[in-house]
Amino acid sequence: MTVQLKNGFLKQHVDNTVFTNQPVKLLVVNLMPNKLETERQFVHLFSHLSMDVEVTFLRMATHHSKHTPEAKLQQFYAVLADIYDRHFDGMVVTGAPVEELQYKQVDYWNEFKTLLNWRHDHVRESIFECWAAQAGIYADFGINKRIISQKLFGVYRCRIDQQTELTAGFDQLSMPQSRHTTLGHINDPQLDVLASDPEAGPVVLASKQTHSTYLSGHPEYETNTLFNEFNRDREKGLPIQLPKNYFSASKPTNTWQNDSIRLYDNWVHSLLRVRV
Repeated sequence: MTVQLKNGFLKQHVDNTVFTNQPVKLLVVNLMPNKLETERQFVHLFSHLSMDVEVTFLRMATHHSKHTPEAKLQQFYAVLADIYDRHFDGMVVTGAPVEELQYKQVDYWNEFKTLLNWRHDHVRESIFECWAAQAGIYADFGINKRIISQKLFGVYRCRIDQQTELTAGFDQLSMPQSRHTTLGHINDPQLDVLASDPEAGPVVLASKQTHSTYLSGHPEYETNTLFNEFNRDREKGLPIQLPKNYFSASKPTNTWQNDSIRLYDNWVHSLLRVRV
């Protein structure tokens, strides 16, 4: 279907579409360094949904980017103060390359917690990915992450632990993982594990109390993203293994896209039911 961008670096490269129906209004909080690449990944994913969506991109005002000039960020991105009085059907918070830091060491940690408090009155449902998922679970439930000895890296096909509106239509769920930390056993009655893997741990978690879904991986990744990350880490001299369950005939193979589309499609349809 159609994706309309309210702002962001990608907006200048796409048509400004007029919808025939009321779109699902999404706020995407982009915490990744390469803003344009992450925008492209999510817009590509959203373009395959069965509902029209309108996307507003948000950044952390208290973070000073090393990769993008501040003037450009001010031009193309909103901050929380800009949209404070607005309401959204859904919010997506991306991962961030800060997972090995303690949460209080992240320069925008206080702003992140403010965003989480703001969502309760301004967002119907939220999705947190990778670092944001672990950070959201820590802020919402006090469950801390732990560093693992070897980077969890590859594509993991997870079992479905609970059949819900979000996991409808799944027998298993594939999702790329790229992280140095994980969550242990979840034992909180307000937090449900919907999908998991013996090695990757809890992959899809949800809470009715916080109206939030927490994804430990990156369903938005493009076919070559893991391969690019492998080459990046290797060039930096970092310890890195080939991503698991990723190559077929020595080529990167995208085995997760259909699952990512279904997962997000289930989610946006649930937003419409909440809207009624």
